[in-house]
Amino acid sequence: MTDDEALVQLATECPRKILGLLHANGQYLHYTSARFPGKVLCFHKDSELPGDCVLTPAQAHFLNASEDTAQGATG
Repeated sequence: MTDDEALVQLATECPRKILGLLHANGQYLHYTSARFPGKVLCFHKDSELPGDCVLTPAQAHFLNASEDTAQGATG
């Protein structure tokens, strides 16, 4: 998935209609949960998350990219 594809996916899947860029930079995060099948859950980065949450593929794309950048800067 490219960055552009992930941004479009984040913007379209967000139940709160928050800009994709706020998700891409980590201010808001998208998860799915077995307790809410078929639903995307949108949380602020400082929110407490339910234990069974899993990142959506588009959200994971940006979190993995930011971790790779951070590791490159320190390593």
